[in-house]
Order: sequence, then C-alpha cells, then structure tokens
Amino acid sequence: MISCHTFELRMEVNSNAFDHWRNKVKDGKKFDKKDNKDFSLVKNGITVWFHETTHRRWIKLIVNPSRVLGMDDVVKLWKPDGKNRKQLFDELDYFYKNYFNSYYKLNDFILTRYDLTKNLKLGSHDLVTAYIKFLHNIKKVKGFAPKYSKNDTPDNYDSDLSFDLKGKTKGVDVTAYDKAAAIKANMENMEFKQKEMAKRMKLAEGMLRIEVKLVSQESIRKNTGTDDTKKRITKLCKDGEWIFLAYLNDVLPFGDVYKKDKAVEIIEEKVADKNLKKKMLLLIELIPKKKSLYLAKKVMNDRNIECIMDEFERIQLCPVTISKRQEIKNLKGLRTFF
Repeated sequence: MISCHTFELRMEVNSNAFDHWRNKVKDGKKFDKKDNKDFSLVKNGITVWFHETTHRRWIKLIVNPSRVLGMDDVVKLWKPDGKNRKQLFDELDYFYKNYFNSYYKLNDFILTRYDLTKNLKLGSHDLVTAYIKFLHNIKKVKGFAPKYSKNDTPDNYDSDLSFDLKGKTKGVDVTAYDKAAAIKANMENMEFKQKEMAKRMKLAEGMLRIEVKLVSQESIRKNTGTDDTKKRITKLCKDGEWIFLAYLNDVLPFGDVYKKDKAVEIIEEKVADKNLKKKMLLLIELIPKKKSLYLAKKVMNDRNIECIMDEFERIQLCPVTISKRQEIKNLKGLRTFF
C-alpha cells in the first residue's frame, strides 16, 4: 500500500498575527532562529515554519502523519484507512487547540504539498545504489526535468544516493533515494540523539524510498477536485495508490534490467518479427548514446514507437540497460514491487 510520508499546510497571515505566534515560541530551546522553524513538536510529527518574505508572511505546518499517530516513519509508514484518518484529524484538532488556542482550525490552512511514499526494503546498500544508478540512466523523461543543475545542487546532495525529477508543468516531483544515507546526511539533529540516530540508520539500511510529491495547487486540485483542505486529504488518502502509480508510470519503463549484451540476447531469442526486433535493438543502442530513453525515442522518430515499447513490456525487458562499469548484472523491474 502507498503511504503519505509528509504533507504541508500553509496559511497567509498579517504581520501582527505572524509576530504574535512566533513571539510565543521563538525563545524555546527547539526554535531555529535562523530558519524561523519551531521543532518543539517534531517528534510528534509537526514542524511549524514561520516563513516571511519582504511583503508576505505565512505560517506553514510540515506534518509527518506517521509520527503524529505514534509510528516510526522508518519502520512503519502511515497507511491511511477510515479509522486512522479520523484519528489523524483528531490529533491535528488537538494541536490547533494547544498551539493556537483554538484560534485556527484545519480548513484555515491550504494543503500545498502531499508526498506519496513507498519504502522498498532491498536488503543492501549496494543494491539500493544500483537501482539509483539505473534511474540516472533513464535521465530525461517527458514532462520532467532534473531537479538540480550543476549550479544549484545542495551542499549535501550526492547523485549516487538520490534520483530527483521536477515536473515541468505537472506540479509533481518524483524522487528515489537511499533512506539510510539521507538520515546520515541530514543528521536530523533537531530531533534525535546520537544513539537514536544510529538505530534509525540501521533500520533504514538497504531501503530505497520512492516518493511522488504533489507540490502545486494545480496538481492537488486536479487529483482531488476540491479546495477544502480536509476533503483534499481524505481524497488523497483514498486515491493515493493509483495517483502514485499513474505518475510513476510516466517515469519508469517496464521490465527487468540487464546489461546490454544480455538484453540483446533476450530480444534475439524472444522476438520473432525481424523488423520489430531490429527497431528494439536500435533503441537499446541509442539510449546510452543519447543518455535518455526519451531522447532516444525522439531520434528514432518512429510512428510505431508505442508498439516497440509494448513488445519490450511483453517480453518483460527494460530498454534501459545497466552500465558496463556496474558490477551488478541484472535488476528486477521496479514496477514489480508495487
């Protein structure tokens, strides 16, 4: 089942309200004055961010529903159902009552982000890294672009440990990363002591986390059909699995992954149509040269490209191959994990 790891709520306020609520918490031990974030409730699943620009001010709530409901988000992500969804809303009501003295409620905030998440326990760091390298071989995807360029890469970002795409117009981001490495890089020092950190890293060892993030009002509205925050969350809880898979299918080609020589052997063995076979062999030859499945298909400019892709799916072979430099010889298709 697909889970929700994080969602974000935002409310614009005037300067008086902004200063009033920030002043109540800014001297706390868990308040980060540099970033204007209150981490006092982060172990309970809520980070409060007082975000301001020159002319506008917002109060943002970054909510981890697994922790709100008392679960460890490394081991057990929230899997929404009617009962625990009601419990989540009750816990948020309790938060509003205590943090804002009941001055605000859930629907005063707008849902601005919703992260659909799947943890894949692959068993080893090497296997996680191999899958991330394979995803980088896909490179360019229609409707998406690499999230980071050479000039704006975060200081702690390691492309060997993370694959990140940003939707050009969809308002949807897709990311896959080594969860243990992410914990180590971020250190989450506002949340856990060193002993707890070591425990979390051990639990996340060999785990590939895949996220499909709805990050715009357009994408959230498209998938919920409403502007009501509580109804939006409810709708995304119910439809999260097919939304996750629909966007992921735009990124992931079907089939198991092999080195090029083995892929050629499989095509030669399983495809009888000589013309179709020739085109499939051309495609797997072009992909590493163009460094993108999408660009390779554009270069082929074949009006029957979907028939070619359907044949790859029929023989359960991914057209994107494993690099010669990688030691691993084959990978199970990622779609089979869902």
